[in-house]
Amino acid sequence: MPDSDKHSHSYQRIALISDIHGNLPALEAVYRHAVQFGASIFLNAGDTVGYGPFPNECLNFLRSHHIISVIGDYDLKVLRYPEKADKYKKHKNALRVLSFQWAYDQLSEKNLQYLQQLPLFREMVFAEKTFYLTHGAPLNIKTHLGSLTSGQEWRDNQRKAGTDFIITGNSHHFWKEKVANSNFINPGSVGRQDDGDPRASYVILSIGRFIQINRFRVAYELPPLINKLQAYNLPTQFVYMFKNGVNLEQALEELSQDY
Repeated sequence: MPDSDKHSHSYQRIALISDIHGNLPALEAVYRHAVQFGASIFLNAGDTVGYGPFPNECLNFLRSHHIISVIGDYDLKVLRYPEKADKYKKHKNALRVLSFQWAYDQLSEKNLQYLQQLPLFREMVFAEKTFYLTHGAPLNIKTHLGSLTSGQEWRDNQRKAGTDFIITGNSHHFWKEKVANSNFINPGSVGRQDDGDPRASYVILSIGRFIQINRFRVAYELPPLINKLQAYNLPTQFVYMFKNGVNLEQALEELSQDY
């Protein structure tokens, strides 16, 4: 335990996770790590499926471990694949469309229904603090909040939620921002990183005498993930993404330089 946690019994610890993207080994590693550090509540900011080979297993894990979740924009694209397939194929990269289609085809009826009923946002109270959980931003779940976000956009989103903590994901990058009386937190990505570090990223928020926001990077077993991707004959670009902690565009660019 960190030195700051000497009086740990007086803190409520909440694990903040997001962007699992079908990566069960990373999700399991983060869960074990967070429980070891005393987390008793888990909040998931969405994009649980897509790219990774364990969409059903990840959704089953959320349900069986009572992880409070919202839907992400990638989750929605997967759900809408049957009706949007032609549009996707016309306007999106073929490998991205494949990831939508493959995840949709894999999902059980029970998990399709579970994903469909997840809300765009949740408002909650823990340890006498108010929380707003959503994927991208309170005003739009597709938004990427971060270093390029204008002051006005921060203020508009803060007013929309108005809670003590506003938990988001989507950008796959950890950040925190204090706006008025709200603390915005993005825990980074559990399952598919964009920052060149393939370790899982998440946050433990400790609420007690002081507020502590601790970000962790957690290594996990890559072989089970890679072996499953290959067993399903999923593209080598997906394997490269998970191995190297990069997004699809970067994987395509870096792989093209090898030829």
